[in-house]
Amino acid sequence: MDISKQAIGRAGEFQAAAIFELHGIITTHVDIYGVDLWVQTPSGRRVTVQVKTTRCPQKYKENRTPRYTFQIYNAGSGGADVYCFVALDLGLFRLLSSGELPKTRTKCYAVAQFTQELLEEDIRRYLY
Repeated sequence: MDISKQAIGRAGEFQAAAIFELHGIITTHVDIYGVDLWVQTPSGRRVTVQVKTTRCPQKYKENRTPRYTFQIYNAGSGGADVYCFVALDLGLFRLLSSGELPKTRTKCYAVAQFTQELLEEDIRRYLY
């Protein structure tokens, strides 16, 4: 089945929102350039979130660890406070502040960098 990039992105947004809600973070979907979610933390702080989603890791070269690659070409364009990188096949994500984004047009994570423990650590770090 051929799934559009838009459908994959939307699925990632809903997956991230569901996880945020389970952690007591109120989430609202928005349709604004550079922002996908508005979230309100348990302390009442409001944060904008840009969600980037991919479905499976890629192995670019022989003997190289598979990595999830996310396109961040619109980073720094007056967008979100926090970027959420969703590995759709794992049901996990990682967070980075907009100031921590690489200067390149992509952000890569090794498969091992997606764990439940790291997800929860990121939520505490960026949203509490």
